[in-house]
Amino acid sequence: MKFGAIVAIFIGTLILLSGINVIDFSFWVLFELLFAALFINNGLKIFRYPKGEYLGSLIFATVLIIDAFNIWGLDWNFGELLLALIGSYMLSWGIMSLFRNPRFSKVRKVSSRQHISLSRPIEANTYEVELDANLSKVLLVDGKEDKGFEVNMNFDKKDFNGNVQYNMDNSKANLKVKCKAKAGVSSVLSKSRVDVELNSKPVIFLNATLDGTDSVLDFSNINLDSATIRANLSRLSLIPSKMRDSRIEVECEVTSLNLRVPRDVGVTIVHEGELNWSSFEELIPREEGYVSRNIEHAKVTCQLFIKSDMSKISFEWL
Repeated sequence: MKFGAIVAIFIGTLILLSGINVIDFSFWVLFELLFAALFINNGLKIFRYPKGEYLGSLIFATVLIIDAFNIWGLDWNFGELLLALIGSYMLSWGIMSLFRNPRFSKVRKVSSRQHISLSRPIEANTYEVELDANLSKVLLVDGKEDKGFEVNMNFDKKDFNGNVQYNMDNSKANLKVKCKAKAGVSSVLSKSRVDVELNSKPVIFLNATLDGTDSVLDFSNINLDSATIRANLSRLSLIPSKMRDSRIEVECEVTSLNLRVPRDVGVTIVHEGELNWSSFEELIPREEGYVSRNIEHAKVTCQLFIKSDMSKISFEWL
């Protein structure tokens, strides 16, 4: 804060002037002023986060300044100042506890939640969408007809960094959605959510990286051309598009993959690696994978290429 900077400048000036004998201050006085500045800098945080520790820092900084300049004849030794430090923090804890009591006052909690929202009308025939998220709940569905897209992101800014970028490149739109946990954050799915709604008219190309997420990608009413999805330690539910022929590539590790296919969509599935199937309903085995029985009379088809390692896949018709 500016006030803390002014105090630091003042005390720093006193130290320099003392060093060149312009003013006469003892080492002990300069030592007290230096620590007073440090305690003030910490105590000023009380205006943002009302906590007892910050009020204690301000009280003890005041004691140090009074003792340094012998105000009211105060001249305490180190032991007495140590007791003053303990007393300052006990006093501040009692004051903050008292005024946090709803019978005396209502303390407004400072929320660390952050909401990011962005929407635009249809401005292009083709949208390239890049989705990068971890430790989050992710939902991608079709949206309102008057909007090209709408993104809503909610997360705890103490644990996550998130942003949405959008730009136009000739007749093609580029949308980037990112919600990443900070280093050291463990599983906190309830603290972060990403919702993406896409218009059903433009052609969509998707590139998604999902780590430790609970994701639903519903392309059923989206004009999807192709999607590349990388998932790790995640739960992923996919619904292919019934608007046009599409291609979906999935690379997953230790992931639960749920394919939910509309009845009028034919699918071909090619998989590589270890994959534990829990259902083969109306799927015909082929040399490299499976083909649905409705492939010849289906309205549209979806080609699924799945590369997996220690993952489980379930299949159901809608």
